[in-house]
Amino acid sequence: MIRYFVLASLLITSIGLVGCEPADVIPAASGGASRSYADRPKAPRAPNSFYRMKADFIAKDSGEKISFDYVVGCGGTVQNYLHTTPSIVYDYAPTIMFEPLQNGGALGIVTIAMCQDWKWEVEWSKSRIPDDLRPLAIWFEDANDLSFGWGYKTDDAYDSPLAQIEFLGASVEQTDEAAWRAWRAKAESKYVQVGALPGPWGYSDASRYLSYLDSIDANEGYFGIVDPRCPAAGWVPVEQNYIDEIFAAAPSNVGRYWLVSDARNYASEELEEMFDDREAFGSGEPLSSYHQRDDPYLGSLSRNGGGHVQPLINESGSENGYAYRDVFPLLPRSLAMPDATSPQEVYRQNILKVADYKGFGACVSGGRPIDVLTKVWPPIRDYAEQLGLQPFDPDGLQKSHELYLGDSPVTGTLSGPAKIFQLQDMMLDRDGYLIIQDD
Repeated sequence: MIRYFVLASLLITSIGLVGCEPADVIPAASGGASRSYADRPKAPRAPNSFYRMKADFIAKDSGEKISFDYVVGCGGTVQNYLHTTPSIVYDYAPTIMFEPLQNGGALGIVTIAMCQDWKWEVEWSKSRIPDDLRPLAIWFEDANDLSFGWGYKTDDAYDSPLAQIEFLGASVEQTDEAAWRAWRAKAESKYVQVGALPGPWGYSDASRYLSYLDSIDANEGYFGIVDPRCPAAGWVPVEQNYIDEIFAAAPSNVGRYWLVSDARNYASEELEEMFDDREAFGSGEPLSSYHQRDDPYLGSLSRNGGGHVQPLINESGSENGYAYRDVFPLLPRSLAMPDATSPQEVYRQNILKVADYKGFGACVSGGRPIDVLTKVWPPIRDYAEQLGLQPFDPDGLQKSHELYLGDSPVTGTLSGPAKIFQLQDMMLDRDGYLIIQDD
């Protein structure tokens, strides 16, 4: 009963203004039944702008066509708290839309973020929206488990022998509230619950805590729904002379890969020279060209420079994170240490640097206890005891944390934020690369 009291309390105190508000989006876990959508609280008002998103794919093995056609609402989410005034976080929904597959799996796409007016602009007679727009697609082996999937981040993923899908095309188009309401009504009337799919209107970031709580009793093995960022590691080419100077200062035990945080203890001046020189990276691109942190939901990377909405040019004149690069999946602790069911003395993360996995990201929910170690996910720690949820390892952040790149250890020990958030540190490759986290 305590669990349901907590869930009811959260439902009352979190009401959304966007089209896929938390009260509307509570998925059924495997083996569980969806609650009636008609009985749930509704948004007090509709979003204030709308756009239609379409995308088509083909499943390579079966030839099944997988089509997405839905309307996104842009607005805000009201967060009401017991002892403070309400706050509004502006967002859009759905964040991820899903389609079940004939083979029992599912395909998700991450919604292209188009709520800002500038993204619809035509500049120098050219639209910011390319003809080859391609949202990030996520392949799930089992529709009953949406807590892990493979994200198709670049052309390399679609070219891989592991590719399960072929991309046909995608588009975004501005529309209105009538189209949004019509889509929601049609989607609800046609919806059939399959596995853990999160209802007729997809999944939004704001709903993740409620979806986790709602699923605990239905399926103890349910870990929520993937984060849309799909972490990977990106290889940024660096002029070899910079790399050679840095490694010349390294102690004898340093292998091919070296954490920047550790390298600063031996080659701080050499590192600063590299980071300060715009010409050090790639074809004259500054390092910021490889960081997608400002606006990561504009689409995926394409070798020809398309695939994504053209971002605003930043102060350095770079493309703000969408320069093409090699990426490989970053496996969190739960995937790098699948047999660890109790506290460990050494924790490991792994970058899956295998040729066939180039271009993919490892999309994870962050809901497995080993991935948060000292806390309970989501951040409902006030209710953890009542819910019977315990941290995986209360002393986990005092333990040793290592990073592997395939079978090769990275010299240096992860510390601080890298332990908590998994990676968040850069690495050096003797072969002429800076390796960064690719969100």
